[in-house]
Amino acid sequence: MTYCSNCGCKIEGDKLFCPNCGTKINQISSLNQKKEKSKEFSEPNFNSGEIINTLKTASLSPVSGGKDFIATAHQNHVIIITIILAFLQGLLWIWRVNQIVDNLQTISIKIASSFSSVIAEIFGQSSYHDMISGDLYPSIKNITQFKSFINMPYGKIFIVGCAIYLLGIFVLFILIYLGISMLSKTKFAPFTLFKAVIIATFPILSCEIISILFSYFSIYLGIFFIILGILISIITLNILIKENFKINENLCVLIVSISFLIALVTVFISTLSFITSNLPEVIGTTINLYNK
Repeated sequence: MTYCSNCGCKIEGDKLFCPNCGTKINQISSLNQKKEKSKEFSEPNFNSGEIINTLKTASLSPVSGGKDFIATAHQNHVIIITIILAFLQGLLWIWRVNQIVDNLQTISIKIASSFSSVIAEIFGQSSYHDMISGDLYPSIKNITQFKSFINMPYGKIFIVGCAIYLLGIFVLFILIYLGISMLSKTKFAPFTLFKAVIIATFPILSCEIISILFSYFSIYLGIFFIILGILISIITLNILIKENFKINENLCVLIVSISFLIALVTVFISTLSFITSNLPEVIGTTINLYNK
């Protein structure tokens, strides 16, 4: 069944012209096809299966998955993926904070042991034994009593985690955009660059999940996986930008590396600022609840 694009009249059979206005059928078909393509482009279907497949591919094959994402993802796709990644980052912040609170006594004992070893080296074994038998270790063992009174602002932690993730993404995008614009004559679409930044930074989030899991066994393994995720993301983003924008590879390495470094410093400073501004309040609330 065909409809005339001029007047909307229904055309049946093998007629060559619209019976109402006389427009040719081949013109009508062409116009209808253009409308269908336009509608398909502006309203892409993006179900949960596609989202899971995109994230899975970006985790297991960051370079090839990134290329597919850049080539096929529409604007709505990118917005949805960005929101999902920000949401996941907020949840990871809550998980990490909860992990630290749960292991507060263990962490305190490890720090105290390291500090005691330094004291033993500097002042001798007698000072070391005095410290153990004194108030330090009994105080650390009493930390478990405080844990039940700790009231963490998990809602604020989630929101700040999402916000800092988005801040890091936009800082990285803006710096790379400015770097390519000023140092290279290559013309490119900013939205394509944003897609590359979003999908290339996903390995950091994936490795952060692994980092939290392994941190239950060893803090050093946790740090290792965070560093691994950052390195994978830098390499992936460098490859994606070099191949999609045809930029000189040496210039691409310089722009991506410096931009990533500044973005990481921005994230670190923002995180530190949040901790220093909220930690005194948490400690004060905990002490007040404990003393009641």
